[in-house]
Amino acid sequence: MCSISGIIAKDEEGSGSRSLLKNIQKHVINMMKILKHRGPDYSGMMFDDEVLYFENFDDITENTETISRMAMGHNRLAIVGTAVQPIPNTDESIWIICNGEIYNHVELRDELSVEHEFKTDTDSEAIIHAYEDELVDVLDGDYAYAIYDKEKNIIELRRDLMGVKPLYYIDMDEYFAFASEKKALYYLLMEINEMDYKSAFNYDISRLNPNSRLVYELDENSWYIEEDLEKVNPDYFEENDYELCKNELETTILDSVLKRVNGLERVGIIYSGGVDSTLISKLASENCDVTLYSVGSENSEDLIYAERAAKDMGLNFRKKIILEDEFEEYVIKVAKAIDELDVMKLSVGIPIFAASEMAKEDGIKVVLSGQGADELFAGYNRYQRILNEKGEEGLKKSIISDVFDIHKVNLERDDHCTMANGVELRVPFLDKFVIDVGLSIPVEYKIEEPRKKILRDIASKYVPDYIAQRPKKAAQYGSGSEKMVYAVAKKHGYSKKEINKFFEEYLIEKIKF
Repeated sequence: MCSISGIIAKDEEGSGSRSLLKNIQKHVINMMKILKHRGPDYSGMMFDDEVLYFENFDDITENTETISRMAMGHNRLAIVGTAVQPIPNTDESIWIICNGEIYNHVELRDELSVEHEFKTDTDSEAIIHAYEDELVDVLDGDYAYAIYDKEKNIIELRRDLMGVKPLYYIDMDEYFAFASEKKALYYLLMEINEMDYKSAFNYDISRLNPNSRLVYELDENSWYIEEDLEKVNPDYFEENDYELCKNELETTILDSVLKRVNGLERVGIIYSGGVDSTLISKLASENCDVTLYSVGSENSEDLIYAERAAKDMGLNFRKKIILEDEFEEYVIKVAKAIDELDVMKLSVGIPIFAASEMAKEDGIKVVLSGQGADELFAGYNRYQRILNEKGEEGLKKSIISDVFDIHKVNLERDDHCTMANGVELRVPFLDKFVIDVGLSIPVEYKIEEPRKKILRDIASKYVPDYIAQRPKKAAQYGSGSEKMVYAVAKKHGYSKKEINKFFEEYLIEKIKF
């Protein structure tokens, strides 16, 4: 994965914006520096029509004499192909920067090469040619991208179906800007709009919703959003026979894992010892070498289950016990990474962050997780209550709502925690075909005790029974990470009820730049 960022100056004539026009290059370079952790391998940027590629920021010089209206920047984490972005179409009238992976790029390349010439070996080039042919629903992948179309004089931002990859934007009087993480936009609010860090942190930054595109018209300095670009099929099955549903779900999960490890010699697993991450671990291990990474406090439940299961399955395993004198270090690291101050997100983020730290130490660039299974297959306690109060239709609606809200509840946090360490996260349960099948399965096949029944029945073929039937325990409790957050607050004189005060008075001071 990578980072993308960009800025557009709105008024070429106004005296107040002339300074901005002269500093566009400086601003996008600084945004790229802030996001360099997401793409440590190579970088590239575009100022109007000029394109530069480089490995180190020391290799470039900011030019304050050149007037630029638009700039885009890209930091690359090298996984697929060798091309550095931005990359153009054949006649260089369309340019793209992309943060993502296109899993069907080989098939798309075969189809699109009939009419288009491919000049690189990167999966992102398939997006350009699909864009040229106005194919909006052919990408199978996790992505957020920006396309600059010179002939139409537009910039198009787009985000994948489920929002696995993040994308944020701000629309100010003098400029419009976008970035993979909010912290790059904080910089602009502080530098151009003269906000202090706390004001920038609390500014209402917008996210581009999943399955949407934003089109910015440079001639008019206006933009619009189109949503629901791809259609989800919640009526996948003609018959709702249990065995039929189970077999089809198993096949789609197998395919999803395979496409996410294809071409990789080894991957890591963000591993809790629960049924979701264990199933993903076992399936991935049949196609490449895997290492399971587990994190928790001393004697935490997740670590006990994880170590036992890894040993029983014969899989590589590393654990990190976060000691009391490390609690504050990890709370601050995660807060800096996720750009949010929230007990649940910080707590869940700690084991993800520390696991991806270990993956980075081992030279692993891609990790998988079981994210999404609890929403898709009714794993949380609350779903039983919803069923009792609202019936099966009410539960089905709640599951659909939770699945399509997962980007802002979980995915953006998880992405930021792994990418803070230069590690890409892939989530097999949120594959577009798994979503179609999962949402089409009758809720009765999910909610029957133990919850996630149909997924547990599949898992029982691959993993130990004590894991397949292990009751759901939220990550912040299973790892002990929520207690870490409260312990740090207590150390600085804040009670559990004063946790928000701890965030506002103490923690925000530790993450500002």
